[in-house]
Amino acid sequence: MDAIETTASPRDADGRDALQRDAETVALWLALDADRRARDERTERLRAMRLIGGEDDSA
Repeated sequence: MDAIETTASPRDADGRDALQRDAETVALWLALDADRRARDERTERLRAMRLIGGEDDSA
């Protein structure tokens, strides 16, 4: 057996899997945040169009 072992241990693989899952989680949260911002923007545009058209949500 060599002093330096070059085969990956299951523990190393778990670390790589965890990093991959973390990257996927970050990507998911970024996508959800972008979707929320787009939805908020569409809502604001619709509200502005209603105000221009004379409708008022406060009534």
